[in-house]
Amino acid sequence: MNQAFVLDSRGSLVAGADDRVDRAVALRAMASGRPARKRRVTYLPVTGGLLGARSRLGVLRRFAPLAELVLAERARLARDLHDSVVQTLYGISLGADTAAELLHGNPAHAGESLAWIKETATAGLSDIRGIILRLRSDADAGLIATLRNAFNTPGLHLELDADAVMSPPVEEALYRIALEALGNAARHAEAARVTVRLAAEGRRVVLEVADNGVGFVPSAAFPGRLGLRSMRERAELLGGTLDIRSAPGAGTVVRAALPAG
Repeated sequence: MNQAFVLDSRGSLVAGADDRVDRAVALRAMASGRPARKRRVTYLPVTGGLLGARSRLGVLRRFAPLAELVLAERARLARDLHDSVVQTLYGISLGADTAAELLHGNPAHAGESLAWIKETATAGLSDIRGIILRLRSDADAGLIATLRNAFNTPGLHLELDADAVMSPPVEEALYRIALEALGNAARHAEAARVTVRLAAEGRRVVLEVADNGVGFVPSAAFPGRLGLRSMRERAELLGGTLDIRSAPGAGTVVRAALPAG
């Protein structure tokens, strides 16, 4: 069994099965951009961090895409917490200060500040629940039930094949791909309608997320490119494929096809 660990760009342990890390060797590997080896541990630089494992370098390189995903998801969680939770708590703090001042000078208007604090706290709670949902799917419920529970919102149409049966790793990968594709549609597509399709096709399970938004040129630079790369790597790690079809003004279709397992 390969024991591996993932470090971030500061040499802090992100995840792994072994925390015995030679940080001096690890930091040298990151600084030089080349693999470094000490005894039976090899350190392989990846984007934003580093991966180490007790393994031959050829085997170790196969862990690199997984390390990229771990580091990218950690960075995304930090952004989500800053953009939603931190800003919400800061706003509540300012609102509380304002309400405290008004209670002494203008009690009638203090009620407006308190109402704003309540609304902001409710919105923040919703954001936190969304972050938790993105971090972890309900494995016991299955992918179809999870998608129905998570994305029962106006403008989102679900077409889910109840006969689609897949292994837990495939369920998890498709769930993450769906989250990323829907997040891109919400942030960039300006779409009025998004359709999520899940169906069994022979020995494969196919997920499609299609929107009627502004579209883009897949070969050009565009917001969300890193997310598209992470989706493709998730699919390929399980022997699947991911295709993007889009054009300016023609919407976007993200299609992932994975072995059912």
